[in-house]
Amino acid sequence: MDMEKRPLIKALETYTKEETSRFHMPGHRNGKTVPSLAFLQEHLYDFDVTEIDGTDHLHYPEESIKASQILLAKAMGSKESCYCVNGSTTVNYAMIFGLLKPGDEVLLERSCHQSVFQALGLRGLKPRFIKPQLDPEWALPLPPALTDIQEAYEKYPMIKAVILTSPNYYGKVAPLKEISHFLKMRGLYLIVDEAHGAHFAFSDKLPPTAMAMGAHVSSVSFHKTLPVLTQGAVLNLSEDLQESERSRIRHYLRVFQTSSPSYTMLVSMENARALMEEEGEALYDQLLGEARLLREQLARIPQVEVYGNEDAFTDAARLVIRTPLPGEFLMGELRKKHRIQAEMTLGNSVVFILSPFDRKEDLERLPEAIAAVRTENEELWAGPVSPFILHYSEEMELLYDLEEILFLEQEEIPVENAFGRISAETITPYPPGIPLILPGERIGEKEVGLLVELFQGNGILKSASKSKMGITVLK
Repeated sequence: MDMEKRPLIKALETYTKEETSRFHMPGHRNGKTVPSLAFLQEHLYDFDVTEIDGTDHLHYPEESIKASQILLAKAMGSKESCYCVNGSTTVNYAMIFGLLKPGDEVLLERSCHQSVFQALGLRGLKPRFIKPQLDPEWALPLPPALTDIQEAYEKYPMIKAVILTSPNYYGKVAPLKEISHFLKMRGLYLIVDEAHGAHFAFSDKLPPTAMAMGAHVSSVSFHKTLPVLTQGAVLNLSEDLQESERSRIRHYLRVFQTSSPSYTMLVSMENARALMEEEGEALYDQLLGEARLLREQLARIPQVEVYGNEDAFTDAARLVIRTPLPGEFLMGELRKKHRIQAEMTLGNSVVFILSPFDRKEDLERLPEAIAAVRTENEELWAGPVSPFILHYSEEMELLYDLEEILFLEQEEIPVENAFGRISAETITPYPPGIPLILPGERIGEKEVGLLVELFQGNGILKSASKSKMGITVLK
């Protein structure tokens, strides 16, 4: 096979041949440690079919898919759960469109995923922001507390729903039970982007699911932490919704999801649900014990700090560390010299997604590799941890509607000249896919400094501008 004519296949083959320890999504870890995936791999093309007699229909399930989704709902603790082959982005769209009408006010975190903001713009909703909270020591985003919701509700009493991300990218979980109680007493919806919490349903040593804590709806990315092909996601609908509300959400799931669903993705989700029901508790007991030992080993390396506590508001399967090295440098060294790939980096912090399907030798290699990077970079390691503040616009207000911006006159300017200008585009580090700048936000001095720093980094900052150091603003 001529690989020069197949550059993407060539790149993926190269990565596979590296035999890298993968601490990034998807959760199947290329399937080598999941015996049941061998059967699915063997039948990969056999199972790639369409809606014919005997295969049911994802959008209008009546047979095997319906039976599978009934089992799924039981596992998720929901009134109803639906498969989605377009990722939790599509589920977020369906939830928002199904529960809210154009012109409605919505309360949300400024650190929501870009798909939430895209849905708000398309639906013509008015975003109202909860005051961002940062961990005082690590400067990482924290989920809002009940008091943050109460304070925002007093300021914006016309809101119809609250949209929260729980857990966030760093494993922190919002106090959804008390928040949901507060909102239900006022007739407000709680919509939860639970993309990173698919595994919560399968171990009582992990935080409770959004469904268990009273959310009306939640989106869950099965592929992020479970042995599922990328884009496999689930929509959960609670018993607190009326059938008319669930019907609208199902309608929009059909609108935004492909009409040609991947059966290979569907069976990977079904298999993961069954596998985790059968073995998930034991698998996570073992993983969390190994993760605890891993954290202890990392904490013994001088100037390595480990984020988070093992409690009801923390996902113990998410590992975040901080060192004196810039995170992108440490992540690069781990990949180039030690064949270890992390999920993402922010400032001096590096995020690793741990999975029960990680090989024990891969987990054991991680502290050894970080200690080796320290030895190889003693001068850099001896320096202080540089402060890095993830900063959002202090105005906390969009001066234009998200979709209106597209039809206004724009120009591209160097980012260092953007102070005081109104952004015409979304600037998003990916991962985690949380916009630093939204269309319609005024760009402040701190945002300019942060953008310049990130634009000069490793290229994770995604922008529609043509030049690397450019930003599109309103004229």
